[in-house]
Amino acid sequence: MSPLRLFACLLCAVVLASAQSAEALAGKRIAVLGDSITQGGTYVSFMDYFLQKALPQRRFEVYPLGLSSETLSGLSEPGHAGGKFPRPCLFERLGRTLEKVKPEVVFACYGINDGIYQPLDEARFKAFQDGVNKLLDQCQAAGVRQVFLVTPPIYDATTKPGEFNYDSVMTAYAGWEMQLKRPGLTVIDLHAAMRKARDARTEVFSRDRIHPGDDGHLLMARTILAGAGVATPDVAAKDAMADPLFKAVDQLRKLRAAKWMAHIGYTREKVVAPAPLVDAAEQVEKLLQAKVDELRRAR
Repeated sequence: MSPLRLFACLLCAVVLASAQSAEALAGKRIAVLGDSITQGGTYVSFMDYFLQKALPQRRFEVYPLGLSSETLSGLSEPGHAGGKFPRPCLFERLGRTLEKVKPEVVFACYGINDGIYQPLDEARFKAFQDGVNKLLDQCQAAGVRQVFLVTPPIYDATTKPGEFNYDSVMTAYAGWEMQLKRPGLTVIDLHAAMRKARDARTEVFSRDRIHPGDDGHLLMARTILAGAGVATPDVAAKDAMADPLFKAVDQLRKLRAAKWMAHIGYTREKVVAPAPLVDAAEQVEKLLQAKVDELRRAR
């Protein structure tokens, strides 16, 4: 077989495997859990967008359920948010989330808040480990078929030799997560991929060291989907975001997040009691979903 034909065969195999992996996510309720980076949600929109493009004949149900400041560890530093409120913990709302959304697939990305921006500490590390295992236990008990545990993004700071860099804590947390083995669990090493990409460029991903810009969110989405076996096209963030399909997906993501977080309820700076689903919001979601369906089928 000629090298050109071999390359073509390998490419076809990659495309087929990617389509099969995307097919495994199609038609299932997919919950994406996380902190403020997930609540910001651009990477979630990129994920949904790439899935829609990979299999335009199938529908993907992505439920973006991030909450700013949230942890798995249940820890909070003194004076968080100017002393207004402690960091929220996922487990205040996880049971309701699993009961109301009934996800078959869960993507979860935590860690950046769990070390409380302090040096590596045995007690804090154990609290994070216990939180991760509790998350996995509760998902399994609720019948979630597949959990994709995403290691934390980088803390995007440059320090001098000998100075403390919080990213070293995230490296330790990610390394521990990568060793986890459970049925139905896939661990995706976002931290290592993001660190490698950041070291290859001079511009930061995160101007505040924590929250990535569009390029960082694109890298997150591509890394997470690659970990799920789904290949994504090499496209610039600005070009993808200019696509009408992305804009429709992003609009649907924002509506769905607001609607379902209100339905689930949560505690942060105040207690938001679970509320019934509103008919008007349901109708708007259906209209936005129809728009997404129309745009992707036109590809």
